Amino acid sequence: MSSAEDPNVLADALGAVDVADDAPSAPVRFVDGTSTPTIEDEPADDAERDALEAFRERLAKDGVQIPRTMSANGGEPGVCLRFLRARKLKVEKALKMLRDCLAWREANDVDALLDEPLDLEEFKTNARMYPASYHGRDVLGRPVYIERTGSAKFADLVKKLGHDGFVKMHLRAMEYQSRVLLPAASADAGTLVSKMCNVIDVGELSLYDTVSHSEVLAVLRKIAQIDQDYYPENLGVTLVAHAPWSFTTAWSIVKVFLDAKTAAKFKVLGTGAAGVEKLTKVLGEGKVPAFLGGTCACAGGCVCCDPRVGETPDVLTTEQVQYARFAARRRRGIGDGEVAGSNTGGGAKAVE
Repeated sequence: MSSAEDPNVLADALGAVDVADDAPSAPVRFVDGTSTPTIEDEPADDAERDALEAFRERLAKDGVQIPRTMSANGGEPGVCLRFLRARKLKVEKALKMLRDCLAWREANDVDALLDEPLDLEEFKTNARMYPASYHGRDVLGRPVYIERTGSAKFADLVKKLGHDGFVKMHLRAMEYQSRVLLPAASADAGTLVSKMCNVIDVGELSLYDTVSHSEVLAVLRKIAQIDQDYYPENLGVTLVAHAPWSFTTAWSIVKVFLDAKTAAKFKVLGTGAAGVEKLTKVLGEGKVPAFLGGTCACAGGCVCCDPRVGETPDVLTTEQVQYARFAARRRRGIGDGEVAGSNTGGGAKAVE
């Protein structure tokens, strides 16, 4: 393992970013019979092993079934362990959290969010107001999501989509991460990759636009609650780049929406060469976008409306097109929520 891939070196470079927690801590095994092999999570120690056994006994006793749409990455034990870890291995609390999640998914038809591709033209319009893109993987093999938060027109997009539409936009991305990007990353790495690496560029952040609109605050609060309650243990780290003085005020308001564990995974990087060095330690050499001070210059931009190239004729990046065109074929009668891939844009495949 090179020094750049060593979790301890990364933690030192980022001022104790919780990177070691994201590195696989237990052996994994492949499950046969899937288009992309599912790599199962396993207990890290005896305490997790005992909690998992007790949790499974309760699930069997109560007749609770985990849909395959939730177990694409890490398998059934991965789902159990995520909820147990989120509740400090307290079986009853984890069981309630899982039951609430299953009820929420059914009530909101979450399993169907990836059934159809997005309308590309509408997606382009939304992307202009919310420039972002997936951008390969970091040195730990985690999928990377980069967002130009400072340039986003949150109020305009919330007005266009409505509160529920904005939340649905976010949920489709979360399902894509958990059912497509993370399983593909695990399969390629040959070991479990269970968390995302997010990078947000807040350099042009409008404090007024972000925190002075009640509708924007309401939707951000809703999304933060959903992520914490229904997608536990999904976030590895969020690196905050180009933070202006006003970010401190904005962050103090947004931070109250997050639990302490999630908030601790937001790391504000220094400016200039120091910030670029820290980004490089996590993303890897040559993978930091030029607009963040690095050398990566993806054709058409590293995100849509990349300030390096401006708005391109196609607007979207290759990875955004793959995301928009992705559709899962759920095969009825094989298993609740089982999916097979249909990806006209190439790249990552759907998995069971």
